Amino acid sequence: MTGNGSSRRYAGAALGFGLAALLLAPLPAPADAPAPLLHPMFQDHGVLQHGRPVPVWGTARPGETVTVGIGQAGAAQTSATARAGRDGHWQATLPALAPGGPFTLTARTATAQQSATDMLVGDVYFCAGQSNMEMQVHRSLDAWSETGRANHPHIRYLAVDKMVADAPAYGFAQPVAWRAVTPQTVPDMSAVCYFFGREMRKLTNVPVGLIASAWGGSMIEAWMGTQDLRRQGDYAAALDHQARFVRGDVAGVRGFITEWQDWWGRTGTGQPWAEPLGSGEGWRTAPATFKPWESWGVPEMADYNGLAWMRAGVTLMPEQARNAVALRLGPVDDLDVTWVNGQPLGSQYGPGDPRRYPLPAGLLKPGENTITLAILDGYGDGGLYGSAEAQAIELADGTLLPLRTPWEYKPTPVDTAAVPRAPWGTVDGLSRIHNAMVAPIGPYGLRAAIWYQGESNWARPEQYRSLLAGMMAGWRRQFGQDLPFLIVQLPEWGYPAAGKPVESNWARLRWSQRAAVDADGNAALAVSMGLGDWYDIHPANKQGVARRLAHAARGLLLGQDVAPSGPLPLDATRQGGTVTVRFTGITGTLQSLSSHRPVGFELCDAAPGTCRYVDATLAGDNVALAVGDGPAVRVRYCWADSPVCTLYDEARLPAGPFELPVR
Repeated sequence: MTGNGSSRRYAGAALGFGLAALLLAPLPAPADAPAPLLHPMFQDHGVLQHGRPVPVWGTARPGETVTVGIGQAGAAQTSATARAGRDGHWQATLPALAPGGPFTLTARTATAQQSATDMLVGDVYFCAGQSNMEMQVHRSLDAWSETGRANHPHIRYLAVDKMVADAPAYGFAQPVAWRAVTPQTVPDMSAVCYFFGREMRKLTNVPVGLIASAWGGSMIEAWMGTQDLRRQGDYAAALDHQARFVRGDVAGVRGFITEWQDWWGRTGTGQPWAEPLGSGEGWRTAPATFKPWESWGVPEMADYNGLAWMRAGVTLMPEQARNAVALRLGPVDDLDVTWVNGQPLGSQYGPGDPRRYPLPAGLLKPGENTITLAILDGYGDGGLYGSAEAQAIELADGTLLPLRTPWEYKPTPVDTAAVPRAPWGTVDGLSRIHNAMVAPIGPYGLRAAIWYQGESNWARPEQYRSLLAGMMAGWRRQFGQDLPFLIVQLPEWGYPAAGKPVESNWARLRWSQRAAVDADGNAALAVSMGLGDWYDIHPANKQGVARRLAHAARGLLLGQDVAPSGPLPLDATRQGGTVTVRFTGITGTLQSLSSHRPVGFELCDAAPGTCRYVDATLAGDNVALAVGDGPAVRVRYCWADSPVCTLYDEARLPAGPFELPVR
């Protein structure tokens, strides 16, 4: 792992709130149900996308004809018809509509009718990502004032609740509703999404619809469809394990945990899961309390974020061993991998969620049995807690046989970001957030998607370029091939490195975000450097992020003659003792803030760890670097987890992090 110590504490999945890993989205309404006709996306106070055909869909009796119309009271309606299929699903397409409203949208069959009133037509934006997209208005800068003046009847907002599903869902697991922005409704809205919508309303003067779907700590893989992950090439085995798991095939769990054991063989020592009680080195007696290990009073565990082994025993009579149906573990924080008598049993991510793992026949034996857990804690509290009664063997008749206490434990520091995660997890699983929080939105008309995520993928920054490209391609199959994307590049976080340049996964991930956007052709990057917080991974200045997103939208969506992202490096060439970096995308001239020359430029050899800071001088649209004594194979700028970057243009947009070869 590279980067500063604050990244080490973050450990990837630190930004979320846990939900049970096996929640399923509900099935569609029965095919013979007379109502509701309209899908939940179409409700009172909603916003439809203007300027393009409008898909509308829902559920009716199989074979029924559905007529959909939209218009104002007393005026002629625009309408379309569709026939429900054998599954009861139907979809009609209305002609393109002009901005305006309010309208009433109505769906009718011979036996039923449903209407959505106070509908507007304008621009609809889909806001998604992890906790910095989820972060609410009431946590942003100047929240009291922002809330008090949030009277925007022409900005509407729909939030998708956190949920996962094993397959793409037709409907939402929890009810959704469109709401107008008022001082009463705005506090819990996504700050970035709301502030962006407010900026776009100022720019376009058309109604704005905002769909927010975000989950703190989530990895990008959770937001991608299964076929898009398979195209990546690195996920085939994990997806196969997941498919078996969903079918109830124990081979899915065993396959994943076998791979986990292989990883441990390359990382740790011994086979702790195969050591019976009383054997093996380094095991210690845990306090007789089921509280987070930070509260044990053990100095080594007082601030421990990492992997620790825990184990306990249970003695069973032959009949008890035969009739055991499940292992109950109580709450675990954050992730566990669990064995019984050295054999794989289960794995789940969910901070504080109780575990209950079915026991295959024959896994338990008469006499002594050992239950072993590898527990990964990425942030905050960690360990196994609840009560002694919560850790038990469950028999077929409901009897609970508590495990023997005290437990034993063995802390084993590892690179937490490298610990394999079960593909059926929530925020760290594969496709399960996509299935429950993206798929149900269907082909709803969108003006653009706004994506703010990446913190949880910092450990594999080079891979992020391909993942982001794959996610954009998958979402375009759902929402339309012309869907534009506005991507927030991660800001600085953590105390700046002192003295010399550092290697940084966060910088590499920012560069991967830039590369994916530049290769796309219908995406723009909002560089958020200068808006971060050294001490908080959730910076409060979400208004600044929204303004930069809106600036990017001016170029990408509105066709204005502006540089969407600020100064961009073109190339770096050497002549004598000077390396010259050329820039494009500059508004006005290049400027160095708070200094007579830019700060943050490095020259490097080819190998890691060979970079050094160099003096830089502004020269029109170029920056000249003094080579001095040392290699000049690469040039880097703003390259750290939390760099200090001073190069801007007159639009107050910063030049983002980059690395270029020197020619």
